[in-house]
Amino acid sequence: MREYLLTLLVAATLCYLVTPIIEHLAIRWRVVAAIRDRDIHTAITPRWGGVAMWIALGLTLLMVRDLHLVGKAYGRELQGIFLAATFVVLLGALDDRYELDAVTKLAGQGLAAGILLIHGIQILWLPINGILIIPSNIGQLLTVLSVMVTINAVNFIDGLDGLAVGVVAIASGCFFAFSYLLAVTNGFTRAGAPSLITVILIGLCIGFLPHNSNPARMFMGDSGSMLLGLILAASAITLTGQIDANALSEENIGP
Repeated sequence: MREYLLTLLVAATLCYLVTPIIEHLAIRWRVVAAIRDRDIHTAITPRWGGVAMWIALGLTLLMVRDLHLVGKAYGRELQGIFLAATFVVLLGALDDRYELDAVTKLAGQGLAAGILLIHGIQILWLPINGILIIPSNIGQLLTVLSVMVTINAVNFIDGLDGLAVGVVAIASGCFFAFSYLLAVTNGFTRAGAPSLITVILIGLCIGFLPHNSNPARMFMGDSGSMLLGLILAASAITLTGQIDANALSEENIGP
């Protein structure tokens, strides 16, 4: 647990420190949210909080990879999550600056889900009448839909200062608790990547929250909501969509 707590602290600290730098760049390049009649903020506020979180994510993954327990989570799935996260942050950053149309954003989200599929992150079964193994093409479709729905759900709740990061932090905490028990206590190797990525996600939310609390000095923008939504969806699919709960007692390999 100490390694995961250290990882959380590193992610939170990096996100807290990197955010003011990105805030300055966003103001300089006019990546800001204009004031509208229905908005609660009264000053022009920079976006691109997701860019700061992505930088903190990448640096955290580099810094903790040599830890004994955490390092075992590095593999194809974690690589796929980071590549997909990079893609959606780029897409969201462009949207924050140029306001892309809805079709372009949905297509981009679908491509990000495709990156996850390429790296083996896919829904393989559903808890219907016990365990229902689904065909690969249906699993791929459900994976894409799950990713897109989660991304847009996070984007939808990103309307009040600190709301989205707070909700995602709580959800990530629940996922981490479950995946940690599977990975460390029960020795289920497939839960290693979700354990790591969710604890980093908690750290990112904690580190960004002081900048996003009312009155917010910075918004996470679409780059942030897409990043949080994608990581949340990917960790959930990796944890629950690929792990047969009935097989837990049969797994005897260490984390």
